[in-house]
Amino acid sequence: MKTKKNSTSELYKVLVVEDSPTQAEKLRYTLENKNFEVRVAKNGKIALDMLKKFKPNMVISDIVMPEMNGYDLCKEIKSMENTMDIPVILLTSLTNAEDVLEGLACGADNFLTKPYNEDYLLSHIDRIIATRKFGNNERVRVGVEMMFGGKKRFITADQQQMLTLLISTYEAAVQRNHELTEA
Repeated sequence: MKTKKNSTSELYKVLVVEDSPTQAEKLRYTLENKNFEVRVAKNGKIALDMLKKFKPNMVISDIVMPEMNGYDLCKEIKSMENTMDIPVILLTSLTNAEDVLEGLACGADNFLTKPYNEDYLLSHIDRIIATRKFGNNERVRVGVEMMFGGKKRFITADQQQMLTLLISTYEAAVQRNHELTEA
C-alpha cells in the first residue's frame, strides 16, 4: 500500500475514538504503519474538542463509550458545517438490525464489525478514500418514516450512505460466516 495522502499532498489524517487503550493502540499502530497521521480520543466528548483544532479526513469510532457514544458523536460531526463532510466509520458488534438503523439515523458512512481483520479495515478505508476522491459531493438526502421493533423511526440519509451501509452490513455477515466456517 502506498503512502496515504489527500489532494493537498498532506498525510491522510484519521481520528480514532476508542475507550479501550489496547484497541486504540492497535488501530493506531495499523494505520500509522500504512502512513496515516493518527490522533486518538478516548470518548466522543474529547473527540469533539479535538475537532476544534484538528480536522481529520476520516473518523473511526467505537459505538459503546462512556460520556458520549459513537452514534451521538457521529450525529454531532454530521450536524456541524465544518465537519459534516468527514466520513465516519462506526466500529460495532453489529448484533441486531437496530445497529444499522441507528447508524443511518446518525449519518454514519460505514460500519466495521469488531473484532476486525486489518486487511478488511484497510480495504474499507481505501474504498472510502476512493469514493470521496471520485464521488459526487452533491447528495440528495431522503427522509423515510418506518416502524421497526415497535418503534416509529424517521431516518434521513442519502442514497450513497444507504447503499454503503447495506453493503458493509452484508460484508460483515459474510465475514462472520467465513470465520465461523473456518472455526
